[in-house]
Amino acid sequence: MTSAKDALAAMGIGLEEAVQADTRLKERQVRDPRICLCGHAINKHINENGIVLCTPSRMVCPCKSVRAVIEVEDTRKFLRKTTGPGVEHALVRGIAALADMGKEAKWIDPIKCDRCQATEGRIVPCPITEGKQVAYKATGRDALLCEKCMEEI
Repeated sequence: MTSAKDALAAMGIGLEEAVQADTRLKERQVRDPRICLCGHAINKHINENGIVLCTPSRMVCPCKSVRAVIEVEDTRKFLRKTTGPGVEHALVRGIAALADMGKEAKWIDPIKCDRCQATEGRIVPCPITEGKQVAYKATGRDALLCEKCMEEI
């Protein structure tokens, strides 16, 4: 086996040139600290011609619209799956993992119920069906709902 430097030379590329290009490209990457309501990092979403694709890992999230709700110190903990509302939602699970590490998070806008606009009490992310019912799996539609609205729908 040859050295990596020799492998670069075989392509006509010098080590210094490759390292400089790599450094330059790393500097251009701006870290996006925002998390979508679906519970995954904004930079894991592709939005082309109004079609959203959320791929936080090998799994594909059914997220249908990008909505940044929180800024976090570390987006790596937001690779979880939604299996229901509240504590079973990927957003809550990611925030809990972040808190467990002692890291920071900040709501982008004040938290309020998407249905009745309440700002007091327990307001949690919920997967909802097309018919606006609370779901117990990821549906691609998520809302922040207060307890009263969760019970009503």
